[in-house]
Amino acid sequence: MRTKQVFLLFTICFSAFLVSCAIKSENSGDPNTQAYYENAIINCFISGCDKELIITGGNSLPEGGSLVLSISLVHKPDTSVTYNFSSSNPAIASVSPSSLIFTPSNYNIPQTLTITGTSDDSDSTDNSIVISILTPNSETIPYSILQKDNDKFLFATNATYAGNFGSGGFADFVCQNEANNLFGSGLPSGTYKTFSVAGTWRRAMPSKIDWVLLPNKDYIDFAGGTFVKAFATDANALFSFGTGSGISATAAGYWTGLQTDWTTANTCQGWTSNNSIDQGNFASSGDPNVGGISAGTPDFCNLAKSVVCVQQ
Repeated sequence: MRTKQVFLLFTICFSAFLVSCAIKSENSGDPNTQAYYENAIINCFISGCDKELIITGGNSLPEGGSLVLSISLVHKPDTSVTYNFSSSNPAIASVSPSSLIFTPSNYNIPQTLTITGTSDDSDSTDNSIVISILTPNSETIPYSILQKDNDKFLFATNATYAGNFGSGGFADFVCQNEANNLFGSGLPSGTYKTFSVAGTWRRAMPSKIDWVLLPNKDYIDFAGGTFVKAFATDANALFSFGTGSGISATAAGYWTGLQTDWTTANTCQGWTSNNSIDQGNFASSGDPNVGGISAGTPDFCNLAKSVVCVQQ
């Protein structure tokens, strides 16, 4: 029975630590490490969870966005007190203001702390940041934040593919093989699929089938390692035109099979034909507008163009 009580006390303390992260810590060492937090939780378990601040607003910071925290004191101070704030990685997240002053008259009135995330277009991973809060007693309160990455990547192959690049159902295999060859050059890893549509195999509109884009993402063109934003997507997982620089390819453009309204048009017989009679719709290189999905007129399937490959 006593073991259960001890475990329950630990669980309550652990939960309080995670919810507010406003518990004093006299730990030394790197606040980015797991050991730092484990020591803080153990101290809480042994000494009691003396919560000093009330922090609301959450722990999720969107890339390139902001997180607004509301902070107030639990106990009324005798005089004015200053709390200082700093980020464990200012290159990823900055803090403003760097300090807040509480007085006996406003200690329980929430003040605002804004965490601003920077855009990082060279990877697609989330980042952990710790906001260190230095108390008037020179103790440290760690507040953990997760910066949610919002990037997906794409690239255009060399213009070596006629309209039969998808023969035998290998359109996505083409993209994955091309991506595998670029991982060593800095392309973020993952599964890559072709941006081309055809029949009931892949469709963007009117209803999506195995669609390759995700809603509300920034799509970064690898572009040989320069990492340039091509487009952002809207809530319908379609490109919002004019939100980037378009997709960099050769002057020949890249196969898409798309009309300007995102419906499927000419697809070189489902990307199986390199016949000069058949036609396929294509898009224009570096066009940030509707030309980035369809040039408006098809081209003959015996011509070589690029294929755009999109990270999933």
